[in-house]
Amino acid sequence: MQSGTQPSAAVRPDPERQDRVQADVADLRPKRRDRVLGGVNIAIGAVLAYLVLFPLGMLVYSSLKDSEFKLPFQVSGFSLSNFTQIFSSERLLEVTLNSAIFVVGTVVLASVISVTLAYLFERTDIPGRRFLAPSTLAPMAVPATVMAVAWVLAANPANGPLAIAVERTLGLTVDIYSLPGMILVAGIFGVPGMYIMLAPTFARLNLEFEEAAATSGAGWWTRTRKVVLPLTLPSITAASMLLVVIALEEFAIPAMLGMPNQIYVFSSYVQAALQPPSGLPDYGQASAYGILLVLLSLVMIAVYRRQTREAHRFRVVSGKGYRAAPVRLGRWRIPVAVLVTLYVAVAIVVPILTLIWTSLTPFLQPISVDNLDGLSFANYTSIFTDPNLSHAVLNTLVISLLTATLTAVFGTWLALASARGGRPGQLLFDLSFLVFAIPSVVLGVAVLFLYLFLPIPVYGTVWIIVIALTTRYIPRGSRMIQTSLLQLDPGLEEVGRVSGASSVTVMRRVVLPLIAPAVSRTWLWVFANALGELPIALLLSSSDNRTVVVLLWDMIGESANYPEASALAVLLLALSSVSVWWVNRRGFQQHI
Repeated sequence: MQSGTQPSAAVRPDPERQDRVQADVADLRPKRRDRVLGGVNIAIGAVLAYLVLFPLGMLVYSSLKDSEFKLPFQVSGFSLSNFTQIFSSERLLEVTLNSAIFVVGTVVLASVISVTLAYLFERTDIPGRRFLAPSTLAPMAVPATVMAVAWVLAANPANGPLAIAVERTLGLTVDIYSLPGMILVAGIFGVPGMYIMLAPTFARLNLEFEEAAATSGAGWWTRTRKVVLPLTLPSITAASMLLVVIALEEFAIPAMLGMPNQIYVFSSYVQAALQPPSGLPDYGQASAYGILLVLLSLVMIAVYRRQTREAHRFRVVSGKGYRAAPVRLGRWRIPVAVLVTLYVAVAIVVPILTLIWTSLTPFLQPISVDNLDGLSFANYTSIFTDPNLSHAVLNTLVISLLTATLTAVFGTWLALASARGGRPGQLLFDLSFLVFAIPSVVLGVAVLFLYLFLPIPVYGTVWIIVIALTTRYIPRGSRMIQTSLLQLDPGLEEVGRVSGASSVTVMRRVVLPLIAPAVSRTWLWVFANALGELPIALLLSSSDNRTVVVLLWDMIGESANYPEASALAVLLLALSSVSVWWVNRRGFQQHI
């Protein structure tokens, strides 16, 4: 017989070889997964670079063009003339001084109120806390534009109820169209965000430190000044630095309360240079001012990050021997509660009620019983029959829905990349943090120039506003989701992998369901904020993509029709309030 007819030993299974092959395949899976993850990270990084770095690059490019009334890419060569004109202009000193007074005043006022409220609500036995604490957070549901309109109506010297009450009781004239008026409204508007940052610090402060000081004979004021405030100072400083950035970019309040008397801060001056009431825009000057504003914000962001990195040196809560008990106010309980109630009434309730009253009147008139007969829903009827409004409402809803969805998607991936993607993922996460330093009015300018230059047909559509708002909210959204993700034990994912599930399956069946409440909360938060975003929508608006808040701005600035503008503001307030209420409800359900 031929040798080929005999059985060959090569076809027999080799157990050792099969084990080696399986081991090689197992080694290749992590490498393949790493390559896929790296590829997705590169793609996300490219999108972030497009959304963040390209607009900033266009802003720098425009600031180096002596364009005056031309678009930056219509001028050849580069020049520092815009910066030379700014630094040699007397207007720079005025705008800088106004901005400094506005920012410092806003931060000081908001800090004093926020620290006081955080201490009272978290450390004392103040009566009515369950009602007063949520009431002080009410401005979160009020867009800045609506807040500015409400205070114009409540504190204008002609017929504002607050201005009339102050003049009759104290003999003082209130001028809301001034720097103090801007500081007052912006400070109240900044209280909720700062309070939310400070409340956990005061709530977790160990009472034993105060008791030790009391045993040594220190009184309440001494204990508060030498124990409580020093231990909470890092959190107060960090929150203040973040509020500085927010105040620097604040536009609606300075614009509505300052521009009527030609009081400009950086944000309103940039917008005025691009959209002057008369004459042609100065693109180069606006870009140069925008660069200065970005640099100021970067400095504040750097200080904020340094403060948060060093906060571990002031940790006072441990797992052993920690207890928290309220500080007894004694005979001051009722007077303190009355003062807080008075703050809520003056700062929030009266302006909103004045806004609602004005929306029901045929013309501006003071709140009185004699004028009740003239109230009607005619302004609301006029608005609902206006075809421009229905188009603006549709644009607003589309923009808010798309912005919230895109932000939730990008924010989720960035949070996952930061927590599970190693160093490359963390770099992507840090890259998005640059947007914190770009004020919204500057971001609007940068996006405007970019899409006037690029041959992408989005200018004049809702998409250009969606792109700008998504860029603005990505860093905030990703950090909201990351906070929830960091609370997950990586062992949960390891259990899934040990059970034979792939990384995709573990992500889909384990991680995403656990962070879904945070993602939905982020979506709702972005939706609520996108509804009232003014500076970006104002700079990028046209006849086809106008939003409700831009229509409100036009009603006040062009026709001064405050009754109809108030009705529109009430509708915007109602929609925003429902969104914020739903966000808070979702947040409450997450903690049950």
